[in-house]
Amino acid sequence: MTTSRSHRLRRLAAPLTAALAVFALAGCAGTTDAASTPDADVAQDIVFALKEDPTCIDPQQTSLTTSLNIGRQLVDSLLDQDSDTGEIVGWLASDWSVNDDATQYTFTLRDGVTFSDGTALTSQVVADNFDAIQAMGSSASLANGYLAGYIGTDIVSDTEFTVNFSSPNVVFEQGATTMSLGIVSDATTQASSADRCSSIAGSGAFTLDSYVPNDSVTIVKRDGYDWASELRDHEGEAYLDSVTFPIITEASVRTGGLESGEYDVIQDLPYADEARFTTDDYTLYAKANPGVPTSLIANTANGLAGDETVRQAIQMGVDRDSINSITGSTSGQAASSVLTSSTPGYTDESDELTYDPDGAKALLEGDGWTLGSDGIYEKDGQELTITVTAFYAQDVFEVTQQELKEVGIDLELNMVSSADFFAAIASGDYELLGGGLTRTDPDVLRVLLSETSSSRWGIIDDSALEDLLQEQAQTTDTDARQDLVDQIQQTVIDEAYVIPLLETTQLHASRAGVEGIEFDSASRLNLYDTMVMSD
Repeated sequence: MTTSRSHRLRRLAAPLTAALAVFALAGCAGTTDAASTPDADVAQDIVFALKEDPTCIDPQQTSLTTSLNIGRQLVDSLLDQDSDTGEIVGWLASDWSVNDDATQYTFTLRDGVTFSDGTALTSQVVADNFDAIQAMGSSASLANGYLAGYIGTDIVSDTEFTVNFSSPNVVFEQGATTMSLGIVSDATTQASSADRCSSIAGSGAFTLDSYVPNDSVTIVKRDGYDWASELRDHEGEAYLDSVTFPIITEASVRTGGLESGEYDVIQDLPYADEARFTTDDYTLYAKANPGVPTSLIANTANGLAGDETVRQAIQMGVDRDSINSITGSTSGQAASSVLTSSTPGYTDESDELTYDPDGAKALLEGDGWTLGSDGIYEKDGQELTITVTAFYAQDVFEVTQQELKEVGIDLELNMVSSADFFAAIASGDYELLGGGLTRTDPDVLRVLLSETSSSRWGIIDDSALEDLLQEQAQTTDTDARQDLVDQIQQTVIDEAYVIPLLETTQLHASRAGVEGIEFDSASRLNLYDTMVMSD
C-alpha cells in the first residue's frame, strides 16, 4: 500500500515558526501582496551585498548559508515546504507517494520544465542527479545525508520514477524540498565537483551570469520560466531582471552602503544595528534557523572534550539568557534544547540547561580539579583549557569565553576561515566545534552526530545514542518518532555532546521600495517574488 503525500501536512508535533518580517513603526507584513506587480518604469535590478565569498555555487555540494542563498535562485526542487506550517507540497513533482515502510518514493514530474542549458527535465535526469550526489561522496555530504540508504532510481517513464532505499528513510521527503537535493541538468551532473562550484545549469527562476571569487556573483532572470512552487506569490518569470551580489566582508561597509544607497539589500545585518535600521527607510527580514542552534559540539576523541565532567561543567557554566541578550537579535530567543524552537520535533529542555556556575565548580572539584592561582582549574599539572574552532559567531563565543572563565574554565577561540573549518572537520583535528546546522527536521541530529553521517561534526562513541539516531530516521509513525527524538535530545544534553548557546536568527535588511524577499522553511532566501517599487 502507498500513501499519497500531495498537499498533505507531514511533520512532528512542534510547529514551524513563521518568517518574521520586521518593519519600523508600521508593523506591516514583510512579503509582497499577491496582487502586487512591479512598476513598469522602474528598473528591476538590485545590488545585494554578501558577507562572504560563497566558495561554491553548487547547492548540492555546500552547507554554507551564503552559497545556499544563491543556489536557491538557480535550482528548483522536487518538493517545497511551507515555512509557516511545515506542509510539503509539489514543485517539480506534481504528485508523489511513499510505500508503508518509506523505502520507495514514487514521483510524477510536471510537464514542460527545462534547464537553463535548454535541456528537458526527465526522470532519467533526476536519477542521474541522485547517482551523481552519491558518487561525489564527502563533496556532497549534506545532500548525501538526505539520501541515506539510497540504492538507485527505477525509471517508469519520462515523467514517472521511483527512488529506492535499502532501509526506511522517512526524512527523504523533507530532504527533497531542500536546495541540497535541487535538480541540475544532465551536463552539470557529468561535470567535475570542482567545475560545478563555478558553473551549474538548474531549472530555477534565475541563471548564473558570472562568479568572480572574492569579488562578486551575478544572476539574471530566466526567460520563459513558468513552474514556480504553489507557495510563491505569482506565476511566470521572476520580477527581477538581475541581482548583483558584491562580496563585502566588513559589516560596517555593508551597512554604510545600504544607508548611502549603494546597496539595495545586505546580508546579515549585525544585531547591534537592528534599532538603527528600524525606520520607514528600511525593511528588516528576520527568521530563526531551524535545526541545531549555535553550539559547542564535542569531539570526544580529542583532548578535554572527551572528559564528560568537563563537558557537563561547561554546559552548566553557560548563561544562555545573557548570551541572547548581548549577542542575539531582538526577535530571537535563548537556546533551550539541542534543536531550535522552530524545528519540528523540538522539546523544551530549558530546565536541563539552567545556568549554575556554583554547580559547575562543585562538579569539577568533585572530579579532582583544583582552582589555580590564575583562576583556572587544573588537575595533574594540566590546566582546564579547551579550544573551540569556529568561522562565524565570534561574539557568541567571546561571551561564552568570558562566562566560562568565571567558573574556572579557559575556553580558547580558534577563529578560522570557512575552508579551514571544514578542513578541520575532515581531519578530526579539533576539541570543540563552534557552529550550528540548519535543517527543518530533527534528523539534523543524526546528520551532526551519527558515525554513519558524511556530515558528522560531533565525534562520539555512544552505541545507544547511535541506535536512537538511526531508528528515528526509519520510523514512519509520527508519535513513535517523536518519542525517539525526545530521547535523543535528552541524551545529547545529559552527556553534553552538544552544548547549545544561541538560536541564530537570519537578519537581512533592504531599502524601502524593495519588496517580496521571502524565507524558505530553512531560513534561506527566495528572490522569485522580489521586486523594486517606486519610492
